Amino acid sequence: MSLLKRFAGLLTFGLAMADSACILLAYSAAIYLSQPSSLGFHPAFVANLAYFVIFVLVWCGAAADQRLFVSRRDDSLTTQLLSILKAVVSSLVFSGFVIGFFTREIPDRDFFLLFGAFSLIIMSVFRITIRLALWDLRRRGYNYRQILIIGANERSERLVEIIQSHGQYGYHIAGFLEDDPERLPILQKYQVAHLGPFGDLERILANRVIDEVYITLTVRSFYEMIQGCAHLCEGVGVMVRMTADLFPLRIATSRVSLLEDIPIISLCAVPDQQFQLFLKRALDFVASTVALIVLIPLVFLPTAILIKLESLFWPVTRGPVFFTQVRVGLNGRRFKMVKFRSMVSNAEELKKDLEHLNEADGPVFKIRKDPRVTRIGKIIRKTSVDELPQLFNVWVGQMSLVGPRPPLPSEVEQYSWDQRRRLSVKPGMTGLWQISGRSNLSFREWVDLDLAYIDTWSVAQDFRIIVKTVQVVVQGKGAA
Repeated sequence: MSLLKRFAGLLTFGLAMADSACILLAYSAAIYLSQPSSLGFHPAFVANLAYFVIFVLVWCGAAADQRLFVSRRDDSLTTQLLSILKAVVSSLVFSGFVIGFFTREIPDRDFFLLFGAFSLIIMSVFRITIRLALWDLRRRGYNYRQILIIGANERSERLVEIIQSHGQYGYHIAGFLEDDPERLPILQKYQVAHLGPFGDLERILANRVIDEVYITLTVRSFYEMIQGCAHLCEGVGVMVRMTADLFPLRIATSRVSLLEDIPIISLCAVPDQQFQLFLKRALDFVASTVALIVLIPLVFLPTAILIKLESLFWPVTRGPVFFTQVRVGLNGRRFKMVKFRSMVSNAEELKKDLEHLNEADGPVFKIRKDPRVTRIGKIIRKTSVDELPQLFNVWVGQMSLVGPRPPLPSEVEQYSWDQRRRLSVKPGMTGLWQISGRSNLSFREWVDLDLAYIDTWSVAQDFRIIVKTVQVVVQGKGAA
C-alpha cells in the first residue's frame, strides 16, 4: 500500500514530463506524415524545433490554467477532455503567433493541422488511461481522502449515496456528527459511523486524520453552529465543504465545484494554488533526487563511517547510523523521520532525567549543551548534516524542502487550537524559523513564523528560504 501511495504522490509531477513526451510523439508523427522522407532522421525535425519548444512551454501554462496538473477527482471525464481541447487549441494558436511574430514564417499548414490533431488524440488517450488507472486504485481503497460529515438529513444522505456509488472519486467517509438521536438512522443505514454530537468536532479533528469536512446543515436553522464548525476547521487548516448558501467568513480562499449535482463551496485557510503546489512538489522531487545522488557518496558515506568509528572506540556511543522518530505531518498523518544519529542510543530514556534543564518554552525540548550528544554528533548538528537524511522523506512525499518543522506527537498534544494549523501543510526540512534564529527563537515566535509562511506561501518564497538557509547553515547561526 505504501508503494502505491508513493506512486500517487509522484503522479502529479510525472504528468508534466509525460505530457512533454506525448507532444514529442505528436510532433514526430506530424513531421513524417506531412513531409514523407525515406531518411531515418527527417531534416524538418530540427527546422521546426523552435515551434516544438515554444508549444511545450505554452502547453504548460495552458494546462495549468485548465487545472490539468492537479487532482480533479470530482470532475467527469467529459469535463477533463474539454479542458484538454481548450489547452491544445490555445497552445497551437499562441505558439503559432509567437513563431510568426519573431521569424516572419508561418508553420506548414499540413504540419500545423496534423500536429494539433495528434497532440489532442495522444494527450486525450494518455489522460484517459491515467484517469482509468486512478479510478481503479481508488476503488481498491488507495489514494483516498478522509471526510467527516456534519449533519444527518436529506442532503447528507444524497452525499453519502454519491460517494459510496462512485468509488473512483477516492473519498472515504470517516463518520458523521449529529445531535438529534432521531436522525441517526438516516446515515447509519448506509453503514456510516456516528462519531458523536456536533460538539465533538474539536475532539475528532484533534485525534483523527480528517482531510475534508462536509457541512450539510441548513444555514437558516444552524447558522451559529455552522459558523463555529467552520472556524474550528479554519483554525487547523482542514478544508470545509458546504452544500448550502453561505454567510460571510474570514477565510483565505473559497471556490465552487460540483459533486455530481450537488453544488459544493470549499473554504480553505491554507494554500490552494494548485499549479504552484505542483511546482513545489516538482521542486521537492527533483531537488531531493539530485541531492541524494550527489550527497550519498560525498557526505552520507563519510558521515556513516565516522559514526560507526566513534561507536567502535567509545562504547557509550554505540548504536545505528540512522535515527528514526515518529513525527506528525500533513493533517495529523504520522511518519518516521530519518536523521543521522547524533546522540547516544538511549537518548530518549535519558530525556526524562534532563527535563529540568530544558531551555525552550512551550511543548519543545532543547538543551544548548545537551550531554546526550556524541562527539561526531556535535559536528554534524552544528553543520546540519544530521538533517540531510530527511531528503528521503522529501523524496517519498512525506515532507517538503520548505515548511514548518514536523513536531513530535507529544508536542502536538500540548498545542493550542490555533497552533494546530501548522499541520495543515507538509512539514519541511527548513523554513522561516530556520533563517530567523533557529534555536534562538521562542516557541511562540517559531509558531508565528510557521503560520506566516502558510499565509504568504509561494514558490518564489521557497526559493528565497532555501538560499538563505544555505547561508545560515554555512555561518552556523543558531544551531543547537
